[in-house]
Formats: sequence, C-alpha cells, structure tokens
Amino acid sequence: MKKRGQKEMKRKTTRAIAFAEIFLFVSFSFAVAAMMSEEASASDGGANVRTTPLSTTPSPSASTSVAGSKIPATDIGWDAKHPIQSIYGGKADLGISGTGGQVAGSLVAGIAWAATAYVAVKLIGSLIGLKDGAQKALENAALAGGFVGGFMHSVAANNFLPELFGAAESGVAGSGGALNFMTAGGGFPAGLIVAAAVFILTYSEQSTKTVTFTCMPYEPPTGGSKCEQCNGDKFRPCSEYRCKSLGQACQLLNKGTGDEKCAWVNPKDVNSPVIQPWTNPLTTGFKYTPNNAIRPPNRGVKIISSSTNGCVKAFTPLTFGLTLNEPAQCKLDYARSNQTGKAGFDAMQFYFGGSNYYEYNHTQAMRLPSPASFDNNSAPLLQNGDTMNLYVKCMDANGNVNEDDFVFTFCVDKGPDTTPPIVEGTSISNNGFVQYNVDHVPIEVYTNEPAQCKWSRVDKDYKDMENSMQCAQNIGDVNADLTFTCSGNLTAIKNSEANNFFFRCKDYPDNLGAGNNEMQQSYRLTLAGSQPLKILDAGPNGTIKGNTEITPVAITVKTDSGAEEGKAVCYYSATGARDSYIQMYYTNNYISSQVLDLGGSSTGTNYNYLIRCIDAGGNVAETSVGFKLFVDKDAPVITRAYKEGPDALKIITSENSTCGYSLTSCNFNINESQLMVDVNSARNIHAAEWKNNAVYYIKCMDDYGNYPGNDCSMIVNAIELNKRN
Repeated sequence: MKKRGQKEMKRKTTRAIAFAEIFLFVSFSFAVAAMMSEEASASDGGANVRTTPLSTTPSPSASTSVAGSKIPATDIGWDAKHPIQSIYGGKADLGISGTGGQVAGSLVAGIAWAATAYVAVKLIGSLIGLKDGAQKALENAALAGGFVGGFMHSVAANNFLPELFGAAESGVAGSGGALNFMTAGGGFPAGLIVAAAVFILTYSEQSTKTVTFTCMPYEPPTGGSKCEQCNGDKFRPCSEYRCKSLGQACQLLNKGTGDEKCAWVNPKDVNSPVIQPWTNPLTTGFKYTPNNAIRPPNRGVKIISSSTNGCVKAFTPLTFGLTLNEPAQCKLDYARSNQTGKAGFDAMQFYFGGSNYYEYNHTQAMRLPSPASFDNNSAPLLQNGDTMNLYVKCMDANGNVNEDDFVFTFCVDKGPDTTPPIVEGTSISNNGFVQYNVDHVPIEVYTNEPAQCKWSRVDKDYKDMENSMQCAQNIGDVNADLTFTCSGNLTAIKNSEANNFFFRCKDYPDNLGAGNNEMQQSYRLTLAGSQPLKILDAGPNGTIKGNTEITPVAITVKTDSGAEEGKAVCYYSATGARDSYIQMYYTNNYISSQVLDLGGSSTGTNYNYLIRCIDAGGNVAETSVGFKLFVDKDAPVITRAYKEGPDALKIITSENSTCGYSLTSCNFNINESQLMVDVNSARNIHAAEWKNNAVYYIKCMDDYGNYPGNDCSMIVNAIELNKRN
C-alpha cells in the first residue's frame, strides 16, 4: 500500500509540473507577442506613423479628448518589412481606414495570439500525455485567453478607443476609459485571467471504474446446529431440500422410508480440509514443484513452465487446480489474510474457479498480461515485478478453515511481447446464417490480449484493411471467457450465398509494454446468406371435440425455406404481448408442436393463438390458429333401425360411432362383441346380418369413448311382418 501511495503521489506531481510548464509556455508566448508588437511600433520611425505636432492646433478629426486632455490620434499602417510583428501588433492592413481598421487589426492580432497559444498547448499536451479532459480544457483556455490577450495588447499599444480603454492620467480624477483595467500591463494579465476562467469552467476529469456483480447459489450456514428444526412438523415431513437449507453439515437420513430425519452428521469434526495440488487440470507444458521458499506455517507449490525461464507467457491461458480430502469451499487472494478462521476465509476476494460449491476438486483458469501491461490500480496483482503468489483457504461444511494458507507461485514472462494477438473466436460461429435482406450484422471478435482489429472482404495486410473495430483497451476489460472484445458491423451481405470476411489485429496499446506485432494471417469468417422463412401449415383450425372438461389439443406448425430449409424454433402466445411467447416443447425442426390442456364446453369455447417461428439466421415467420372446442360427454343415439333387403339389419346413429351387438343381453363389452359393419365413410350407418325373430342388444360408442355403460343404445326385435292376401 505504501508503494502504491508513492506512485500516486508521483503521478500527481508529474501532472502539476506539466500544467506549470504549459502555463509558463503560454505566458512566454504572450510575452514574445508583446515584444514583437512593441518592436513593430518602435521600428515604424516616421514612415508609417503620422503624428500631429504638439505646436500645431489639432483639428477635431485628428485628436480625441480624454478627461480634459488631448491625445493625438495615430494612423497605424502596415509594415511590409516586418509582417509578423505588424500582425501581432494589431497593424494588419485590411483596407479599412480609421477606427474600423484599428478594430480589425486588433481582431487579427487576437486570432494570431490565440492560434499561437493553441498550437503550443496542443504540442506540449501530446508530448507529456495529458488526459483528454485536461487537454481539451487547456486548448479552450489557450484560444480564449490568447484572443483576449492579443486584442487587449493591440488596443493598449495603439491607443485607440480611448473612451473605453484609455489610460488614466496621473493626478486627474475620473480620467481614463471605463474598461481601462483590461489593458493594464499591456493586456497580458487580462488574457491570463480569461484563460484561467475558461480552464476552470471546462475542465473535467473522466475515469472508468469496473463494478462486478456476481450471482452465486444460496449458501446455507456452516455446521448443523439447526438440522433438528426440520423434524418438528409432523404434518410436513422433512425433505432433502429443507434439510440441506438448514446447514451445510445437515443430511437427510432414512430416505424413501416415510420416516425421514434431518441430522447433523459428524458434529465433532474439528479438522480443516487437507489441500493438495491437482495435476489433472494443469495446463500442458507445466508442472508442480515444492516451494521451499515459503516459510511455515504456509506451504505450497511452484507452477513451472517447460520454457527456458519457466515463466508463463503473457496472455496465454493457465489452468491449475487443487484436490481435498473432503468436500469444501475454496477461495483465493493475492495477499495473505491477517485474520483467522471463517473471518479470514470470508475476507478473501475470489472463489476458487468462481464457484462456491462444496466439492472435492476445484479448478482455476487464468490469463495473465505481461508485468509491463499493468497500470497503478492493478499493480498489486504482480509481486516483485513478475512473480505472482495466490493464497488459498478452504472451508468444510462444519466451518473448519485451514489456517496455513496453500500458496500457488508462478512468474509471468516480463520479456517484450513478440507475438501478435490471437483471434480466439467470434460472436457468430463460422458458416453461421444471417437474416434475409439484412443491412448490417453486429459482430464481436474475441482476442487473447488487448488489440486493435480491422476487417475486410478481401484478405490483405492489416494496414490496408478498410474497416476498424472498437476494441477493449484496458487489462480490466477482460470478459468472462478471459478474452478481450472488439466490436463492429459487417455490411454488404448477400442473400442465399456465402459471404467471406477477413480479420487482422495488432498489439494494443504500444505504451504499456506491448510490441507492434500484427497478425500475418487473417482470421476468416464465413456467413451464409439466407432466404425468407415460410410457414406452410399450422393448426388446428375449425372445430375440435373432446369428451372431458379438460381436453389435450396439439398445436402444430410446418415450416420451409429460411436459413436451413425450414428448420426453426417456434413459439406460441395467447395474447401476442411482448415476452408472452412460449417455446414449443417439440421444436427446432421442420415440424414443431405443443400439446395444451384446454377447457371446453357443450356450446363450444373459442381459442386463438399467435405463432412465431425463428430460424438460425434470425428470419421470422408468423401466423395464427383459431378453433372452437366442444366437450361431448353423451353416448351416440340410434335415430333409426330398419331391415333392408332380404338379410340386412341397418341402424343410423347421431354421430360417428362404432357399434356392436349381443343376442343375449346388454351385459357385454363393445370391443369384445359382434361388431356391426360401417356402411359409409361417415360411420353413422351400420349393418348386421338379419336373423328372423332374433333380439339384437345394440351398443354404440363415439370417437371420444362415450357409450351407454351397462345399458343398451337400442334393443331391436327382428320380426318380419307378412302381407295378407
């Protein structure tokens, strides 16, 4: 912390010195301009200045009265031998005579002074690396102060507009112009005052801070002192969820017996987890070695690379891990905690691997920049210039924490960056589809280090690529995948064909220790243009019947064309409101469906659903379905029975039906009886063999399973009546 404070003090001192240098330079510019204008006045001799002799009575047009005295009016001319001095002295010849010419000359002088001060601030600010806020404020101050100072100096030197700016005569009360204070000191102080005021009003210092929000799973309290609370309600048996939520060490016993109990297992456990390095996740080309430099009670290992110096190369992934003798949470930090027990564990910054789960094995992935890439705010990350120490503590379910930190030590190569950035991937996968007739496609490119990236439709060198991207510039801008993001828009995408784009990147920023390495081979991304998505069919529509209050109804959609010849994800909504669409259960195919349990009625209930399908390219197709759901709980009715021909008994039913009969009683199952033949496709006319004097016990069942139960739909006596002679 002391070292960081010293660096911060040094930074502030450097900034103060820079401001002082700029102030002195601007002041020097004003002084030079003043001397130049005075030199111009002195060098005019009598050639360009016409003065009314004191012995001659001046005419009204040749003199001006100020506080009772006469001040000769001066006709200032252009000095061709000294043009620069004439401009800075307010003597620019603009072809305007009299007071108008003097005002114009002074305005030109003000502009010249302002330009000089602006260029000076621009050059010095860029050389010492001022921040944008300070640089812009100083530029504004230089323009305003330079103009006012130059104008006022010209007014004072040439003695015009004395009624406003004329100097007071010694010993004469009330003499001098109303604004003569602005020309005091030759106008130089007025310019500095204006410059200071503009700087104060326009200066703003911007800073960027990263705030990270992490959502982690709920953590029950350590130990198990509250486990028994789960067993106290006889009307609500203890579940595993309720048991585990009462304490990390709570366990549900007698699972599945109906006599479950929640208990604190091993309440006398006072031993902390034993930590060992885990070789399985260790990055290839690295190994663990004992670190004998760590003094007791801490212990740990060094992570050594197979490279020449054993250090991790900048911006390359490093993965390592630890294994425990019992499930535990683990955390790590860059500094050793001074606290002990659970307080020391809680004080550590990061969960090992980003997870707060109690596990036997934990894995940590890192991607480290070079030591030279760190600014003051991240300096504590690297110890001793290029060495990192990560201190680890683990806590078991009973709250036991290892007091002896386990330390992972490794170094980061501090040599110059000799490798170009690597494009790890893009937000759109290669050969991915894009929407039909799209104007532009947002794209993100992910690199292994901060970089400057460009893209083109033709494979060419970085410097020749036409389109620049907005890239993450700070080490702290790393994303969740430990990569850095560059954003842009891809344009001129053609439908129904492959569109090739080429990306190249170079190191960024040069002033943080990175080289100027450029990718020599482009990263190629191909995007497939698509065609409109179509919905060929959707249903149901019309009338639907069911025989229960709640009836399953299947909504189906068939799609075609689009990005993948009709393959799409479909959604449905009863209202069409935003965020009301629900993804169908069977989807991401050419046919999508969703079964809904809907309520109907005997008079019919109307339903309408909006359907929206989206394919891999983002193409959208929409339609709607509408139907009326009737609930039919009544068995079919036989409306007519008759003999037809010499040997057929026929019946007609009120709806589509399956009919069977028995010759003994109504006590039979339709499916196990003698089934009648369906005469027509509508299945409402049925026939059986005619048997004289037989009794037909007939039952009919509709398509929804409605039938008369133990009763018959109709009992028919087969009696043939003969005609009398």
